[in-house]
Amino acid sequence: YSVWEMMLTPYPSLRDAGVQEYHRYLLIGLAPEGKIRIWLENTKKPNTRLTENKDIVVETVSGEKLAMCKGVTRFSHGYHYIKETEDFIKDKKYPYGNW
Repeated sequence: YSVWEMMLTPYPSLRDAGVQEYHRYLLIGLAPEGKIRIWLENTKKPNTRLTENKDIVVETVSGEKLAMCKGVTRFSHGYHYIKETEDFIKDKKYPYGNW
């Protein structure tokens, strides 16, 4: 199944087997060391992991190559952390988490 087909296919509710539910959300986890994990969110844990033993390749683009989020950044000369992010990472050792 493709991810899209999995999201369009109902599955029995974990709370009530007589009720059909759908995966509504795709959860994407990005770790500082470059690892990416993806899950389909279930109404009750555990979520369905889609990236078990798979490599995920992500291509980043900027400028005119962007298909989404064009002009969203408020920084004209590159990316800067906002104050809340700076406060969050202050005194933490990189990377900020282990997967």
